[in-house]
Amino acid sequence: MRRFSFGVVIALFLTTQARAELAPVRYVLSPVIEKGALRALAVDIDFKADLSGVTRLRFFDHVESEKRPGRYAEDLVITGADRVTPLDGDQTEIRSAPGAPLHARYRIRSGYAAPPTTQDVDQTRPIILPDWFYTAGEMVFAFPAGRRDAPATFTWAGAPEGFAFDSNLTHPGARTVEDILHSILIGSPRLRTIRGGGRDAGLRIAALGAFDRFDDPAFAEAAFAVVRAERAFWGDRARAPFLIALAPLRTQVFESYSGRGLDGAFALWVGTSLTLKEVLPLLAHEHFHAWNPAQLGAQDADRSSAWLSEGFTDFYTKRMLLRAGMMDLPAYVASWNEWLRAYGVSPARNAPEARIAQAYWTDHDVEEITYKRGAMLAALFDAQLRRSGKSLDAVMREMRSRYRHAPESRLRVNFEAAFQTVAGRSALADIDRYETRGETLSLPTDAFACLQLRTVTQPAFDLGFDADATAEAGHFTGVDPAGPAYAAGLRDGMTRLGREGGAMNDSSVEIVYRVTDATGQERVIRYRPVGKTMVTFQRLEVPAGLSPARTRACVRTLGGPGAR
Repeated sequence: MRRFSFGVVIALFLTTQARAELAPVRYVLSPVIEKGALRALAVDIDFKADLSGVTRLRFFDHVESEKRPGRYAEDLVITGADRVTPLDGDQTEIRSAPGAPLHARYRIRSGYAAPPTTQDVDQTRPIILPDWFYTAGEMVFAFPAGRRDAPATFTWAGAPEGFAFDSNLTHPGARTVEDILHSILIGSPRLRTIRGGGRDAGLRIAALGAFDRFDDPAFAEAAFAVVRAERAFWGDRARAPFLIALAPLRTQVFESYSGRGLDGAFALWVGTSLTLKEVLPLLAHEHFHAWNPAQLGAQDADRSSAWLSEGFTDFYTKRMLLRAGMMDLPAYVASWNEWLRAYGVSPARNAPEARIAQAYWTDHDVEEITYKRGAMLAALFDAQLRRSGKSLDAVMREMRSRYRHAPESRLRVNFEAAFQTVAGRSALADIDRYETRGETLSLPTDAFACLQLRTVTQPAFDLGFDADATAEAGHFTGVDPAGPAYAAGLRDGMTRLGREGGAMNDSSVEIVYRVTDATGQERVIRYRPVGKTMVTFQRLEVPAGLSPARTRACVRTLGGPGAR
């Protein structure tokens, strides 16, 4: 008779349990076509039961501002179970024989009844419409609790001929459940795929719809240039597969865009009336997320480190575009001035970190200040390092090296350690002052090296109408009879055809709207959006008489080594 010690039995059980939990989880995604139209997405998941006999199948608790991602799943059926019990928080408890093969099937319904427009700035909901869909994996796929690091497979199946599909899940290589969850999924009979060749081999764009002011070749040229520039910055291999998913949104009232960057892919939702020059910063921002925070440190769930993940990414958005020659010096200055104004006039400018962690997903001003404050902190640190012949670039690369050796490290802690290594001193005092406590940050005059930075005071910016209500209604509303827009002839009920002038938060620039009035007549409304109070902020300027040679030197200083 074979004898085992109690410790050996426990060890064998734990090893067997670990193997069961790391058995491949198999995902299949299929379109549900009824009467020739796409109605839903079907998800099939095959997985092993926990050896305890109790398995929980669950969705994320939240995805950005979406508090219940699992609410779009319906008609769940589990086979191989003895008992299935729905739980709170989009979880399902499954009781079965230990290690039994289980199969889950459910449908994902659309979060939209009609194609989203630029009014739908929050794109976390799944889009499933009669001839196309777009969604993120977190909104579609459930997973066995505790197995996000388990190996996984993915299959797209059951689509009729001519129904195209693309995803970063089609890239070759092994993947885990975590990879399945952090994916981009897009499909349609109208889906166009643009593939890069030569130095851009491995890159592709999956696009739907058309834009008013640029075409596929122009977008592909710009998008591939962004990818090349940022890969070169990080020293990454040139031919790694990468997907850019592009879904145009019909412009309604205001232009807008949004996006989401993941490892191996990013998705863009862009108003059809925007120019390519306006879209470029979004391209650069979302692609930079492939490294920040993905390869620099684990981000806090409460977004208290968003000043690093989002704000530093915005700093590098401008730097990368300048470095690659896709943004000239005047455009760089204009982009920074938009940020400096927005920071200076923000009602959340002095929000402490505790407030940001509490209200990031519910207060737009709080969310936005993390971007502006983080970018300014990056500019401050870069200026400090430049004085001693160093650069923030070295800190970012040191963060990546540290995270590779310690993947459990947090983003903020990793930055503090990397800064200490490169600078030879701590960054904690500045972080505590400007981020933790939310004191007003005024950048030093040498923050942008060859450019001039000065403080200005001018009338507050006042659109003269309720921007949020106007966006929701689809026409101008809340026009203030005592405001500048009313004085220029703007009235409630007018329909916006386009904006031809103006700069957000800048009352010194005339704003111009093309509108139609109640009679259907087209009109042009011009006015200075001047408010009744005064505001103070910093403004960046190109020195007068800057020669071409000094301009090139300035770009090299601001863009870093390799800047054109």
